[in-house]
Amino acid sequence: MKKFLTLIILSFFINSAMAQTGNPADNVVKFIDQLGKKIISIAAEKSPDEVRKQKIIAEIDRVIDSDWIAHFVLGKNYKDATDLQRTRFMDLYRQFMINTYGPKFKNYNGKRFNVLSVDQQSGFYVAKCEFVPKDSDVAINVQFRVKERNGKLVVLDFVTEGISLIETQRSEFNSAISEKGIEKFIEDLAVRVKELKAKK
Repeated sequence: MKKFLTLIILSFFINSAMAQTGNPADNVVKFIDQLGKKIISIAAEKSPDEVRKQKIIAEIDRVIDSDWIAHFVLGKNYKDATDLQRTRFMDLYRQFMINTYGPKFKNYNGKRFNVLSVDQQSGFYVAKCEFVPKDSDVAINVQFRVKERNGKLVVLDFVTEGISLIETQRSEFNSAISEKGIEKFIEDLAVRVKELKAKK
């Protein structure tokens, strides 16, 4: 009898956990839908541009996996870099990414944001979305590549009109490193980050 009751209680907790977790694809839909609507909400605020910019930067910083992305965009040069160079690059790249792409979203003061579909691909999910601007009925297609890491969903890439953010930067960065060397590249990146932070 005691074993039977134990099984019932265990079954209850397992079913409760499954109900809370839900289907992984559904969780991705909810995660991206909340992100998109949050960005639209911030972009629609009447606050000064700089305030909206910083709010969206914070939101992007909250959802991206900057360490994984930095490793990916450094590509083949990652293994050749020293530990200090890797650490410096990862810190600079995080700042570069959120200060480059965060402000772009401040113009997303739109009518609506919809998650159209979620597909699983090679260990991550692709959420296909559309953003409809306030002054147009022509939707902008955006994809988010999402992965579960350490028990939470994170964004690995933004794809706008078929162009991948991280694949584009991987090509650009590796070309610059081949030409200048990794140390000079990191120095140049530090200058770019400083200029982005100062930009209004």
